[in-house]
Amino acid sequence: GNMLKHFAAVVLALGMLASYAAAYTTIMRPTTQECYFERLKTGNHFSITFETAGKLPVDFSLNDAHRNPIYSMPHTGEGSYSYTSTSDGRYSYCFKNNAPHEIVVNFNPHGPEEETFLASHDATPAENEVRKLSHNIEEVRDHFNFMLFRNEVHDQSVADTQKRMFHWSVLQVMALAGVCGWQIYYVRSLFKIRGVV
Repeated sequence: GNMLKHFAAVVLALGMLASYAAAYTTIMRPTTQECYFERLKTGNHFSITFETAGKLPVDFSLNDAHRNPIYSMPHTGEGSYSYTSTSDGRYSYCFKNNAPHEIVVNFNPHGPEEETFLASHDATPAENEVRKLSHNIEEVRDHFNFMLFRNEVHDQSVADTQKRMFHWSVLQVMALAGVCGWQIYYVRSLFKIRGVV
């Protein structure tokens, strides 16, 4: 019982680690487009999920082997899309940054090589349900990875803010000590001139 729970936890952790390693991250320069390619055969399934840091908007598009648009998602900070190819060839998916600043995009493409064990054309209803469940699990893993990515960004932001607040506080203490010292010196010099001290 306890050994089985431990084994399941290790397998789950390794699965999460492996799925995190499959994620891609790119830093898009201002007003640029980046395209990636996937070679598909007729009937192959391809899916992708993506998210930008800070939910900053990018344009997403998927094009077939003849560069005809299949799907587009303009001005969005996250999304997912699933497609079954209708012809052989090199399909492309592109991210376009229309903003005047850099945008970090984290994305997870899932190509046909991940489904070879489910690829029979005369699949039973149970196998089709397993395929759907597999895609849903991919989406959950991808969203978990995006949450980890988002958490890392926020943790770095908090650490930077705390560092700046510490430096600002030290500067304020030094300025206050300097002003107090100057006031003491000035008041003492006034009393010295008048001969009181």
